[in-house]
Amino acid sequence: MNKIPECLIHPVSIKLLRQGHPWITADNFSNRFPRQSEFVIATDDRKRPMALLMHDPYHKNVKARVWSTKFPFDREAQHFTASIQGRLDLAFEKRIQQNELKERENYYLVFGEADQLPGLFILRLKDRVLIQLYTQFWNRYKSIIQTTLQEVFPEIKDENVWFQLRGETKELQKLPQNSVDQNRRDEFHIAEFGIQYLIRLGSSYDHGLYTDMSSIRHTLAKLIRPGCAVLNLYSYTGAFSLWAMKLGATQVTSVDLSPKYIEWLQQNLALNPELNHTQHEAIVSSVDEALSNLKKEEKKFDVIICDPPSSSSDGEKRTSASKAYKELLQKMDPLLNPKGKLVVFLNTHQVSQEKFDRLMKDYLAELKLNYKMSTRLHLGQDCPTLKGFPEGSYLKGLVLEKQ
Repeated sequence: MNKIPECLIHPVSIKLLRQGHPWITADNFSNRFPRQSEFVIATDDRKRPMALLMHDPYHKNVKARVWSTKFPFDREAQHFTASIQGRLDLAFEKRIQQNELKERENYYLVFGEADQLPGLFILRLKDRVLIQLYTQFWNRYKSIIQTTLQEVFPEIKDENVWFQLRGETKELQKLPQNSVDQNRRDEFHIAEFGIQYLIRLGSSYDHGLYTDMSSIRHTLAKLIRPGCAVLNLYSYTGAFSLWAMKLGATQVTSVDLSPKYIEWLQQNLALNPELNHTQHEAIVSSVDEALSNLKKEEKKFDVIICDPPSSSSDGEKRTSASKAYKELLQKMDPLLNPKGKLVVFLNTHQVSQEKFDRLMKDYLAELKLNYKMSTRLHLGQDCPTLKGFPEGSYLKGLVLEKQ
């Protein structure tokens, strides 16, 4: 192996790395890393080695990810392949030991940085596996990842292993591809808490079910009572709606702007004939328009679930979910019964849980709405988070109880 270049990193990066942050982002220092080097050793302002970095010159924002802070770094690089296998085995074993995951056929076998496998996420979908790469660094190690996976889970066949490049930049946003046939399209069903869902691989960027919210859906079983009315805003393919019906809600309304997702929701409903379909209403509309119409119809709900995209556009301007919540709270409140609950989510690492709490509290005070903040919702179970890494804690939620 060639000598690994030692590179000075930005003073802010030095501080963050010492606090446990696993990323080196784009700046005047990281942009000068030798482009052809697979690994880089980060040094502080006194030229002291700090960490072995996985280098990714092609990523727009994250130029390197911390692989090890253990000396000697050249030895860590030499044993990189063995370390991948060891870390994968450890992550797999953690999931195998989690009894909570036995209630669903979808869960993360690897959750990136929190499993010490930066930028690598492995999602189990029944007898399929979706391996998601958030850095092109992992491209050259795909065969090792797949081989290690199949050694632990020999029931997973080659034709059921999928890879996907993901990320915020267009260069990383790719459709999932089958490891055997890159043009394959696959539709199948999986079960989560006794509910069947349609999954599509190879035909769209997202496959139809947000597994990182599975543990939160399980938590909401404490809130949704038999006989209640539930409004699910930004419903996507309806996981919260079907779960509410499974829990005994007798009136469920789903709202999404996308006809494609509402049709997908209807297909999910058809997979679950034990649910009373007459108790569900699907609305293809903007949330703003739907809330206005539901108010005119004098509809009332016991639980309103609101999970907006991190930002949205009306064609003229782009609005962040955190800023949009003031208007959303004002429009949701008249639809909520006394003692009802608002379940509100924010899906961005740019706003911490504490800041989201303060934001909701300030909006409620400004609007003179009387709510109690009762429960925080966050990633859990198969989706662990890492201290000192706010980007990994992107999903947060609150339960607001109407007083």
